[in-house]
Amino acid sequence: MKKINYILVLLFLLSGCNYDPIYKSKDTNFTIISFEIKDKNSLTSQITRSLRTYNSSEGSRQYDLKIEAKKSKIVTSKDSRGNIKSYRLIIECNYEIFEKNEKIKSKKIVESFNFNNADNKFKLRKYEVSIEKDLMSKIIDNLIFDLYSL
Repeated sequence: MKKINYILVLLFLLSGCNYDPIYKSKDTNFTIISFEIKDKNSLTSQITRSLRTYNSSEGSRQYDLKIEAKKSKIVTSKDSRGNIKSYRLIIECNYEIFEKNEKIKSKKIVESFNFNNADNKFKLRKYEVSIEKDLMSKIIDNLIFDLYSL
């Protein structure tokens, strides 16, 4: 009974706090006019999909983006028989931000994650995809933060 009361009080307090996300796309002071993709792949497609909401906003500053992203999977350790024990997934993103055809910021972001090999390759691939999504989320958040801070 105490647990239910505690949960109800917690829900009541949280619902009354009027939470708003910090980076709402409708309250931006910028808009992204165009994306230039150097190597079209799933990573750059994910970035452009995430930033598409900023493409239609009516901001006072207008930016063009050049984006390049690549992924690599490196073997980090093997056992005595030569079987792979662990990997490192590295995602590297280079982007340049232009305003009125003048470069105002250029940045390279590298995110990596180490993980162990698994016998079930299907589960390993699903785990690798989820790691990739998490790393891309960090990169996209970093890019959005840079756009807000200009």
